[in-house]
Amino acid sequence: MPRRPPDLIDQILALDPAHRAIAAFSTPRAAAAAARALRDARRVLIVTGFTVQPGMPETDGPPGAAVLGRALRRVGAQVRYVTDAANVPLVEAALKTLDEPLDVTIYPGEADGARRLLVSERPTHLVAIERPGRNRAGEYLNMRGDSVAAFNARIDELFVVAGVVGAGAVVARAVVAGAVRPAHAEGGLRKARAGSGSADNRRGASRFRRPVTVGIGDGGNEIGMGAMRAKLARIDALRARIATVVRVDHLVVAGVSNWGSYGVVAALARLTGVDLLHTPEIERRLIAACVAAGACDGITRRREPTVDGLGAEVHAAVVELLRLASRSGILESSRQGRGTRT
Repeated sequence: MPRRPPDLIDQILALDPAHRAIAAFSTPRAAAAAARALRDARRVLIVTGFTVQPGMPETDGPPGAAVLGRALRRVGAQVRYVTDAANVPLVEAALKTLDEPLDVTIYPGEADGARRLLVSERPTHLVAIERPGRNRAGEYLNMRGDSVAAFNARIDELFVVAGVVGAGAVVARAVVAGAVRPAHAEGGLRKARAGSGSADNRRGASRFRRPVTVGIGDGGNEIGMGAMRAKLARIDALRARIATVVRVDHLVVAGVSNWGSYGVVAALARLTGVDLLHTPEIERRLIAACVAAGACDGITRRREPTVDGLGAEVHAAVVELLRLASRSGILESSRQGRGTRT
């Protein structure tokens, strides 16, 4: 049986400059699937920002969030960004570069903050781009295996609570308080028994539906990689330890998380026929703006216009390739797998 033809966007996102074996935990056509899920989004919360050391938020994440948010606004969605205080200057700098509204919310730190934010915003879609997610022990680790919990807010709680919100407000509050193991973070949603909770709680939960969730990452410790824990664990012991348990409906893996976001935008542009992706020149400006706002490279830890150890020209070239891919579509397939073995 002939294989499905390769998607050019997939091929670009599969570039693996950091040698993280992303092919081992990537899913074909993930960017296209995420784009289809986001096409008719009405209200979107985009979560981003990864602080690698105290006072050192990285350049990967905020540019991708701003570019995706702009694309979604252009196709009719309302978009807001959620991050912590350390990353607000980066997200705002990226948005200013794109002349986008500065709709940035600092994640509330109180115990019930995630549930209350979801109730007030009522998102139809919840997206995470390069944001740490808890591992099986409840810790947040970087790619070196060091804890980053002290300087990264627990924003993954939004995805955990979103996964059980349909079970009623009582369950959601219990998850936040730690009294209930989050079902969404441990391998699928567990539905609450019919009739559980008070009538008031059931009415409160019915005010909005569970949002569609999307995660974009490049290493295994980011929100959304929970579905890939088994595959990540087979790569090496470090990956098994840092891997998050937080799942999403649509996971996009790329060599750099910003690229994953751009790949979704390229797929959305192909789907809608609208030119949604930014230009290579704007990519250079996005990186420079984030560095000027206090960002550092997540790998080198230096404050210079690089992302994950790669210069701005590399990222600009990837943007140009994705622009071409968004217009080129999917390669036609010839008959494959029918040749004679030699």
